[in-house]
Amino acid sequence: MCGRYARARYGIDYLIPLASDRDNRWPILNDATPTDTPSWNAAPGSRQPVIYPDGVVRLVHWGYRPAWAAAKGLPQMINAKVEKATSSAWAAMWESGRVIVPADYWYEWRTENNGKQPYAIHTKNGQPLYVAGLTNVRPDRDPREGDGFVIVTAEAGAGLVDVHDRRPVVFSADVAREYLDSATSAERAVYLARTAAETPEAFAWFPVSRKVNRPGPDGPDLVEPVRGDAP
Repeated sequence: MCGRYARARYGIDYLIPLASDRDNRWPILNDATPTDTPSWNAAPGSRQPVIYPDGVVRLVHWGYRPAWAAAKGLPQMINAKVEKATSSAWAAMWESGRVIVPADYWYEWRTENNGKQPYAIHTKNGQPLYVAGLTNVRPDRDPREGDGFVIVTAEAGAGLVDVHDRRPVVFSADVAREYLDSATSAERAVYLARTAAETPEAFAWFPVSRKVNRPGPDGPDLVEPVRGDAP
């Protein structure tokens, strides 16, 4: 699963690799002012920058709880399984609510002899994590109670540190651009999430400070290895 991540840059900075010389849809690249600050401990319930198909970075609540879930007293959802893409809970978002959640690391935990140890996971090539996301927050309407975004997850795959057997669906910039494109069908987007995400071999991970074990602490020291060298 993905329950915490780190974003070491402004949201607008992640747009540059997504743009291309042939793409003139995003004039905001030239004159946008960041509306967010980097965070090395982004947690559910906070407002985080996400990239919309129109190339605008918007701050959106991380977590989604529709009215029916609130009525049953269910907690907000922060992840959406790609295997459930055609379910009534997610189908509409796959059609018209796809976003990219930019990040540089995500955290997972292992239970070790002396407690829960967090690990920071990142790409071996140093490229940003372009994480598949879904949202019901529309630019043309005010957010309602329970509105927000979720991160798309898939099975972790052998060799990836993840005690939950889930991982966020992370794309390269090229695949993220296609996933985000409003001209891409929902069926194609699901196919990309299932077949074109970065594989476990693309990532490296290392143990980090246990300050990550709770929301609140922040700063670049949270992604410094606490013992040994990062692989």
